[in-house]
Amino acid sequence: MTLAEFRVLSTTLVKWLAAVSSLIFTFSRFLPTGRGRGYSIVDDPWIEMLHTAFAERLQFGRDIVSTFGPWGFLYCGYHPATYLVSVVVWAVLAAVFWWAAWRVVTHYFENPLVCWLWMMAVIALASISPFSNTDVRLTAYPLLLLLLHFSVEERPFTWTQAIVVISVALLSLIKNSIFTIAVVTVLVIAADNVFRQRRFPWTVLAFAGGIFFFWVLAGQQLTGFGLFLRGASEIVNGYTEAMMFWQPTDEADVLRFWGVATTVCALVGYVVCKQHRLFGLLPLLGFAFIVFAAFKHGYVRHDGHEVIATNLLLLAALLWLPAAWCIVWQRSKWLTPAVVLPLIFATPLASLSLKRYARVELSSVLGQQLTAQNLFAPANFFLGFLEDRRDSFRAYNAYAAGLRARTFPDLDIHGTADVYPINQTIALPPGLTCRPRPIFQSYSAYTPKLAEMNAAHLRSDRAADHIFFDVWTIDGRFAPQDDSLSWPELLTRYDIKGMAGSYILMEKSATPRRYQLSPISETVARFDEPIAVPSMMAGPIWVTIDVRRSLYGNIVAMFYRPPRVWLTVVTRSERMEGMYSGRLLPAEARAGFLLSPVVENRESFFALASTNWQHELANREVASARITADDGKEIASHYQSPPVRVRFYRLDFQRQEPRNR
Repeated sequence: MTLAEFRVLSTTLVKWLAAVSSLIFTFSRFLPTGRGRGYSIVDDPWIEMLHTAFAERLQFGRDIVSTFGPWGFLYCGYHPATYLVSVVVWAVLAAVFWWAAWRVVTHYFENPLVCWLWMMAVIALASISPFSNTDVRLTAYPLLLLLLHFSVEERPFTWTQAIVVISVALLSLIKNSIFTIAVVTVLVIAADNVFRQRRFPWTVLAFAGGIFFFWVLAGQQLTGFGLFLRGASEIVNGYTEAMMFWQPTDEADVLRFWGVATTVCALVGYVVCKQHRLFGLLPLLGFAFIVFAAFKHGYVRHDGHEVIATNLLLLAALLWLPAAWCIVWQRSKWLTPAVVLPLIFATPLASLSLKRYARVELSSVLGQQLTAQNLFAPANFFLGFLEDRRDSFRAYNAYAAGLRARTFPDLDIHGTADVYPINQTIALPPGLTCRPRPIFQSYSAYTPKLAEMNAAHLRSDRAADHIFFDVWTIDGRFAPQDDSLSWPELLTRYDIKGMAGSYILMEKSATPRRYQLSPISETVARFDEPIAVPSMMAGPIWVTIDVRRSLYGNIVAMFYRPPRVWLTVVTRSERMEGMYSGRLLPAEARAGFLLSPVVENRESFFALASTNWQHELANREVASARITADDGKEIASHYQSPPVRVRFYRLDFQRQEPRNR
């Protein structure tokens, strides 16, 4: 063997070693590890529900309306009934991700060590999933598709692009935000097919075919896809106003994000415009939309979601680095340091977010991925599952029994059940089957249409036989708003049987009662001005509050988020210290909710249903209300004038005499 032949052989072996090791690393990072709980009291129930929905073939758009789709169980969590499906699907998706990334880096670099280092970094960044978020990994596929089409593949449509497009179609049915990003990405590529390459946009057909194939494969009816889109659209439209969350450092954090985002967009713009001139605007617009979606995801609800936004910028800077490096190296070597600047800026930003919200350094997270325990965690769990699948179910059932013991007492009841305000799928007593309302987390029924879906469910024959009911909410909201339209239905279509642990136990009535909303009065008001509330002596007071934004306010809400609106009520009694305050969600307020008496917990709801409600809730009667908004005097431009229109109604319904309080 000559020296030249030895060099060729050694280079080939090193390249194969780099490829195989990076592929194994991809599998170890992407395959599920069996963690299915322990995120938070709010997150655990919806994670369990997504797995249950797939296992029981619940119909999305009819039975379930959520920010997730029928494949949402792939997002995170564990359930024995869905685990094998998760493993198979993520194994295929991991292989697709690896091949697409390997195709990119080997197109620009020949050095196996450089290729390996880039691959390991990309895989590691795409695998950072603090809390229950895997959005960076999901968004990496559309980014790779853009990069492949505009900077790597010369032909209009290749097999590599085909498998990535089909994978993106599947990922679109995991989460609604990914569906939006995927549609924009596919349309950008289709526009390039038509206008630059003068070819038929096969990408659109592959994407649409993949969507419907995986929709049916998940046990969904084809006729229900329209309902799914309408429900998803309603969820997305109301998300910003309902779920926004503030930090004291908002302004500085947003400026830092867009400062780094501008450098990353400049890097991508340089690459695509050098390669395609004016047609480079298409991929740049597609990339800019993805960055904007990441910004909305991370800074509308400004908490741990920021980690996803900043990590995505870092991943994007790394993805486009090979293309930018080679272009600069061939044409303007003096610009080489500028190519690395976006990566240099994005790294401390991502590290700062991780340290603030996950209490861990970026370097530590990346290093932990290479430990033997983490590398072999998916394989060890998978082998354990295969060795004794029955034991896996026993372990899961033991966990469910423990959760049930902490949540519900021993109850000898049978049939179907639902839990308010947050559905506890696996915590239900053994004799009950979960029958969730469409928006199964009450805090997510944040528009009139969503609230009406849940109310209509209670009026239908699909309503659960038993209801476990409690009153609490998130983010300091005015509690009676959540699922407000369902309250009259619950009070008239269910009989209160007593208390069950920390819940009110309700049973579907054999003879539903009726309720009526009788108009009382109407008034207009300005922010921070007292509004007199009618007496509740003749019945509880229901209210609709119409807070309308101006054109400028709608623009601000679309590109960032609107100011928060607050409702403060003053009671007629000093026993409640005279005042109760909470966030007002304008969309829910237009639907209407119970204002007086103030019902802020299960005890006051229990009393509301009784014949003695006036006596028991006398100290909760509201005398006046005041609506305020953040930003003080600057708020006027965000809303119409006058900004508030209030309509009062009397809620009349037949009372019952609950037992076993």
